[in-house]
Amino acid sequence: MESWGLPTVAPILRMDTMRSSRYTEFMSVQIRLPEVVRRSRALDELAWNRWDEKVKPRFSLGRLEHIAVEIVGMIGSLTPPIEIPQLILFAADHGIVSEGVSSSPQEITWQQCENFSRGGGAIGLLCEQNGIDLHVVDVGVAYAFPSSSAVIDRKVAWGTRSFLDSPAMDKRQLEEAICAGQLSVRQLAERGHHYFVFGEMGIGNTSSASALMVCLTGNTVEQCTGRGAGMDDAGYACKCSSIAQALQNQGRLDEPLEALRVYGGFEIAAMMGAMIEAAHRRCVVLVDGFIATVAAALAQRLRPEVMDYLIFCHESAESGHALLLSHLSVTPLLSLGMCLGEGSGAAVTWPVIRNALQLYVDMNSFTAAQVTDSVSLLRAKGDYCHERR
Repeated sequence: MESWGLPTVAPILRMDTMRSSRYTEFMSVQIRLPEVVRRSRALDELAWNRWDEKVKPRFSLGRLEHIAVEIVGMIGSLTPPIEIPQLILFAADHGIVSEGVSSSPQEITWQQCENFSRGGGAIGLLCEQNGIDLHVVDVGVAYAFPSSSAVIDRKVAWGTRSFLDSPAMDKRQLEEAICAGQLSVRQLAERGHHYFVFGEMGIGNTSSASALMVCLTGNTVEQCTGRGAGMDDAGYACKCSSIAQALQNQGRLDEPLEALRVYGGFEIAAMMGAMIEAAHRRCVVLVDGFIATVAAALAQRLRPEVMDYLIFCHESAESGHALLLSHLSVTPLLSLGMCLGEGSGAAVTWPVIRNALQLYVDMNSFTAAQVTDSVSLLRAKGDYCHERR
């Protein structure tokens, strides 16, 4: 069992632009998980007062009003920007696939990466339709993308090892994967971006996520494990059996970084690092489905304050997600029966969040609309409700 303090120096590759196809220059970076400050509550009352000025009954927009107030505190501005979200899709392969835990062949990982990078697939179309920038990042795909590919190369290794009998990765690989996520956010945040979505692609990654959920929550393997990409009963039984055997062989690890090293995927590590980095920079993170929520739970264990910057977008149909959301005491915005991953649920939810911000920023006031201020009348009569729904 390795001891985890602040990670040590590890070599990584530098990406000069999120839109470039390759990067080749090595640099040495001290990988540290940055501190995260709590979301500012200083502006909450001012933001709620601004809602009270809008030409509508008080609290009549429900959770939309809460979303806007939370984002005000995250970014630290009474007038938060409404801008293009950055969806970073981290991709990697998983050695556990060799145990028969997936109904899909491993080559689909690299094929979909190429497809997504050309604007294809569900996530490509959703990003185009909803005004989201998509960046596909290879952190461990078992394939050599050609130099002409738009897939960004941050490959840590050619997939993880099977975690059935040995750790999925070594400590150095875990550090590089975390750093890949951090650096991806850092570059875009330094260009002025404030809204992030983290998607994933990796055949077999629900098995890693399920094993990690068992470690994080103490739930049973069956409670934490779904059918992934549509497994039949025999395949599902094999998946549960493999995860249970791995946990018996290597333990239900309570320390989050050690659990991630033993059971996790490179893309899950990158997502966790990206979430912590985004929260450190007071950016808004739209959390997708099951695998993204596992990454969020890991981030929360390491930096509890990160939860102040996460908006949980939807409840996945993947078994275990509802339990994990309950474990984190969060209620997602939508429940559409989706279980695709890729960041798709967050991409579908973005228009709801954008509408909340637009109403908060641009909706006219009672005074501007020349409409009787019903909120002020209620306050004057003593019927003003201070409780926010």
